[in-house]
Amino acid sequence: MGILYILYPFVSIVTFFDPQIFAVTIQDSQVQTAFLLSICTASISTALIILFGLPLSYVLSRFDFPGKPVLHMVVIIPLIIPPLASGALLLGVFNPSSVFNKIFPDIEFTQSILGVIIAQTYVASPFLILASMSAFDSVDKSLENMARVLGRKNWQVFFEISLPLAKKGILVGILMSWIRAIGELGATMMLAYNPHTISIQIYEDNALGGLTQAIPSILLSITLSAILILLYSVIMKKTNRNPNEKSIIKLERFWGR
Repeated sequence: MGILYILYPFVSIVTFFDPQIFAVTIQDSQVQTAFLLSICTASISTALIILFGLPLSYVLSRFDFPGKPVLHMVVIIPLIIPPLASGALLLGVFNPSSVFNKIFPDIEFTQSILGVIIAQTYVASPFLILASMSAFDSVDKSLENMARVLGRKNWQVFFEISLPLAKKGILVGILMSWIRAIGELGATMMLAYNPHTISIQIYEDNALGGLTQAIPSILLSITLSAILILLYSVIMKKTNRNPNEKSIIKLERFWGR
């Protein structure tokens, strides 16, 4: 029943499909631009999340320090509050009369591509951070300690032992963050309704022309997600070798040196 519940909405799309409207809408430059914009902004947002989220997840997984539970709760905040609330909070920070706007008067934080990236990054960040934390938690600390005993520095242990062992979990987090950024609507509507992302385009097409009008944008989103999941499956099959085995081989090489 659970599978049917998930799949039935996809099947029901057929009842709203109109070939003539689809042919016209799919060639609409506004739909195509929104689709490409979503891919580009989501990719930038995910890259930013990797840049600051991966080190943060490692610190939260490996070190104990005062305020760690509070920091963990802060990481979860964008995940538990409504996206519209997230957008309202971001708008309070980046609105035209904000401190940021006064410091950077020539930068348009709202109603801009930058605003889209800010909203996507904020909302999608917990998915990568939490998945990476779980992945690092599953890494055998004895392998890391052994590498340190053999003279490897902390940054070498991270890149040569911890990161490869946690790779699958991190890839899951990257995938989830990227898809979440693509599908982001609420926070983006509040901070940067224009230019349109694919989610806002779906919302607007449905509001103006009904679900039949929104079908092309919906199918583009579904196709993109399917391709990404297929790519992820291929990557997972190529990395099915036991990561612990790879790390042990590296440690043996270190020992040989």
